[in-house]
Amino acid sequence: MSIQVLADAVVARIAAGEAVERPASAVKELIENAIDAGASSVHIETSGGGRRLLRISDNGSGIRREEIELAFKRHATSKLRAAEELDALQTLGFRGEALASLAAVSKATIVTRHRDESMGVRFTSGAGINRCQPIGAPAGTVVTIENLFFNTPARLKFLKNDATEKRHIHWVVARYAMAYPGVAFVLIQDGRERFQSSGSGALADVVTKAFGLREFKSMVAVNGHEPARNGSAAIDVSGFASNLTLSRARRDRIILFVNGRAIQDSSLTHAVIQAYDGLLKAGSFPLAALMITTPPGFVDVNVHPTKAEIRFRDSQQVFLAVQRAVREAIVERADGEAVEDLWSASGFTDQYLQYQRLPAPWQREGGSDLVDELGLQYIPETAEPSPRPRTLPILRVVGQVGATYIVAEGPAGLYLVDQNAAHERVLYQQFCEEHAQDQISSQAQADTQTVLLSPEDARLLESVGDKLSALGFEIELFGPNVFACRALPDIAAGVNLDDLMRRMLDGLRGGERQLDEVIKALAGAVALRSGQVMTSDEMRSLITQLERCPDPLTSPSGRRVLIHLSSERLADEFRIR
Repeated sequence: MSIQVLADAVVARIAAGEAVERPASAVKELIENAIDAGASSVHIETSGGGRRLLRISDNGSGIRREEIELAFKRHATSKLRAAEELDALQTLGFRGEALASLAAVSKATIVTRHRDESMGVRFTSGAGINRCQPIGAPAGTVVTIENLFFNTPARLKFLKNDATEKRHIHWVVARYAMAYPGVAFVLIQDGRERFQSSGSGALADVVTKAFGLREFKSMVAVNGHEPARNGSAAIDVSGFASNLTLSRARRDRIILFVNGRAIQDSSLTHAVIQAYDGLLKAGSFPLAALMITTPPGFVDVNVHPTKAEIRFRDSQQVFLAVQRAVREAIVERADGEAVEDLWSASGFTDQYLQYQRLPAPWQREGGSDLVDELGLQYIPETAEPSPRPRTLPILRVVGQVGATYIVAEGPAGLYLVDQNAAHERVLYQQFCEEHAQDQISSQAQADTQTVLLSPEDARLLESVGDKLSALGFEIELFGPNVFACRALPDIAAGVNLDDLMRRMLDGLRGGERQLDEVIKALAGAVALRSGQVMTSDEMRSLITQLERCPDPLTSPSGRRVLIHLSSERLADEFRIR
């Protein structure tokens, strides 16, 4: 095939793939245009995960009638005149590609009126056909995108399901609401309001809306300043980060902004994680919304078409500034006490070593104990052996270490059993068997409990509602992001509803949300936690039920349940060398 210059239409579709990767990318570009136009209110409406419809309305300055056609041409922008200005950008957008890229892969319509003009204009662009007509309209701009990627089936094929695309759109809106708390945002998805910020200017209000009230109550304010020295720029770091009582299994809620721009930077994300080094258990990550402010010339945003990746003149200085600001906040201000009081330099304290001497915190009045509350039916040692093939040897419980591990003796040596992973396996097996036999029983709540969730968690809960019903839950929408629980499965009775929902939904993030995944998440949410002291009977009961599981060596989430120290290995360790 001979070399040819590509037609403009082909070039436009290729460029669209760089700037607009999914519906959320289109929302991002149009929100940036609205903010650059000085909008104080931005309204976003989507349908079908953004595939069928995206509509972004703002009350910004609008576009002059004589400039409307020019706005749809590639590299046409009001924000940049010369290359030198790239070093001092004050706007979010500057490439002049958003509208042209969107028009290349959708039917795009814009209704706009400049605040200095009396008449607005309606402009439609798509499939190479442009139409323009005068129209009465309020000052500002409304951009409507229909049938996104209709002419690029390959890109359409790689989009996720509607729920996933809606989640991406939600977090784009939430990010810009946090970056610009003085702008009021409203997000409507498939006819339902999913996010709303007041535009009060208070970052705390927006972080509460984005993360949820319960999560925000477990966050501390971050306010760090790194002065300029030796030619470097001054750096300010502000926002909120979770204290030591709040974490999640994924790092995707570490949200960073540089000069009002949402960014993706693995190094700065690691700086936040490093600030918690030694304070959170392995595999747990904090939540954070941090605003990093530097002089415009200190950062290069002209790296990638999406403008999500940036370069700093001194990335190490920014890394240390972020790490130091977060560390100081969580160490000095978390819950009003110094973290050093709870953690020694070695990672162990007398408080930790006293766990075994603490009274059982789950003991209830009236004789209800851990066995009843967590579904561990006590099985005497004289019980009939399981008819299933045994995959674990018969173990004799010796004791408990650190209120976390059960020590047991077997015919081939010593076994250390992770009580949380073991109980998770037992509960998962019990749930699966009861569901297969249609024998799941639930308890009606004497007093209906309610739980307030973040918008993201509310959507996640709704998406698995039918599966939870099959497992004995009776949950219904009670208000905006508020759910009422009228019944719980027996196995979850007595568990704090807020904790149950938080742990269960955390276990479902990023999964396929099939019934098996819901059962795994539920088992993980209800299972014994590390740090809970068990009686000898409770430990024996758990080990007996674990022995009856078909796969007792790993938890449903894939964690190791036990460690075996053979008699030979123990002898080697004690042998005189």
